[in-house]
Amino acid sequence: MNLTRLRTYAIQLEEVAKLELAERVSLLQQTIDRMSMLDARARGDADRYLLQVQQGSTIDQAYGHLDAMDQSIAARKNLEQTQAAQQAQMEQKRSELLEVMQYRKKLDLLDARAALELRRRRDRQDQQLLDERAWRRSPSPKGAGGGVGFIWATPETTT
Repeated sequence: MNLTRLRTYAIQLEEVAKLELAERVSLLQQTIDRMSMLDARARGDADRYLLQVQQGSTIDQAYGHLDAMDQSIAARKNLEQTQAAQQAQMEQKRSELLEVMQYRKKLDLLDARAALELRRRRDRQDQQLLDERAWRRSPSPKGAGGGVGFIWATPETTT
């Protein structure tokens, strides 16, 4: 597969993971907000219960308040379990996002290396072309030296 396509796919995966993580964070925040609201309501109910007990209340009123507190406690435990599950999902999604980001960065490095290698190859080709043109243009003394102006010594002529 083409490296550019892999990078595009990795970027898409990263964007999806970011969106999913943001969704998980939002759900977790909503649960935390509901827990805070439930805690505030429970404190208010407890304060009203204590006030009624101090002022004198019937047994039916006391049982009614106790039932409401039991329901509040059950709702709180349910929200705590929901929060723990959402926290785990968020951490899992964060791990997935980090993994996808690392994969994309590896592809970015490979892409940068490929671009550098391509630039080096083109620079070498350009230099070879310039060297070849310079070699062809240089004056050659009476046909000797292959056109670069040098007289090549052979082992027979040096002795």
